[in-house]
Amino acid sequence: MKLSFKTLDDVETKGRRVLVRVDINCSVDPDTKKITDDSRIDAIVPTLKELSKSKVVLMAHQGRPGSNDFISLEQHTKILQELRFNVSFVDDIFGEKAKAAIEKVQVGEILVLQNVRMFEGELKKAPPDEVAKEAIVQELYPLFDLFVNDAFGAAHRSQASLVGFTTVLPSVAGRLVEKEIRILTEATATEKHPWILVFGGAKVAGKVKTLGKLLTTGRVDNALLGGLLGQLFLIAKGLIPTEYSAPIKGFESAVETAKELLEKYPDILVLPQDAAIERDGKRVECAFHEMDGDPFFDIGPATATKYMQMIRGAAVVFANGPMGLFEKKPFATGTKCVLNAIAECEGVTVVGGGHMGAMAINEGFADRVSHISTGGGATINFLTGKKLDLMVALEEAARRMV
Repeated sequence: MKLSFKTLDDVETKGRRVLVRVDINCSVDPDTKKITDDSRIDAIVPTLKELSKSKVVLMAHQGRPGSNDFISLEQHTKILQELRFNVSFVDDIFGEKAKAAIEKVQVGEILVLQNVRMFEGELKKAPPDEVAKEAIVQELYPLFDLFVNDAFGAAHRSQASLVGFTTVLPSVAGRLVEKEIRILTEATATEKHPWILVFGGAKVAGKVKTLGKLLTTGRVDNALLGGLLGQLFLIAKGLIPTEYSAPIKGFESAVETAKELLEKYPDILVLPQDAAIERDGKRVECAFHEMDGDPFFDIGPATATKYMQMIRGAAVVFANGPMGLFEKKPFATGTKCVLNAIAECEGVTVVGGGHMGAMAINEGFADRVSHISTGGGATINFLTGKKLDLMVALEEAARRMV
């Protein structure tokens, strides 16, 4: 498969100072602020090993301002040290402290810059030429010979550290981005059916719109819904009370979209049939009319059985987002059942999204799934047929490099 952009195979990296944008946005315990899953750090290891004869500077984000996981990249640096890389951290992004540290990086060394989202301009979304004007790009690009983007998890975002450098430096994809694009392209090109989408999670407003885009492709035979997304559709169909909308952000507009999709795709959308609620601190499995306002935290056993049966018989499965509040151990059951069925499926199976991918790895399913994608929104956007902002920027860079 010929790629539309350049990779590490197309450039000389030995002895060069290379800026590498990665996505090591990890799950973080909201109370201790400690990283709880470092699978995204593991995913960039092949690229870092290939650049072992270069002077490497890593740029990444973690969380966003105001979120529970918005922390420094010091912990990430320590994890890289545990992986035996010669790596250090600087508490600066593009100021004099960062520049001095960058100039001192030697061949075989890696320097990690501070969380790029601590710079306000990084949150701006605009075309590459525009975000390239941000200080983070203008101050840093003269210090480097090459830009490598290996941040597939953020490939759908047009922000300064992701696409701005592609306008001012020779730019190529890292091994993770290359691998993701190759595998996802091959998987989406298949004509095999049934093609099953397993769609859950808590970011409902964005996901319901994405679900609509996925259904318009005509690729999806059945969409199995769970998490708060499933809850939204159950409310839209009148199967559970509106009081269950409380945790759903942007409910009013999202529920209208859900109603439209239910009317347009009644035979494709598959909703939960029963629930697992929390009552007196325990998991209780029940019918919808027995929930009595208690928190709806997971799909019930009848739903899990149905979903597993459909998944096992699929030719292609794409899964994104958990079926329930998996952070609470009793309510991880539905997600584990689904992942087990995906592992048993003999078709092409792709698990995307940080949380679900991490659980697949932690539960020992990694070797039994065709591909665990490091992308959440990036993977889903790719499935809709939308060309990712990162790909567009790298394609333009490739043309300039010629």
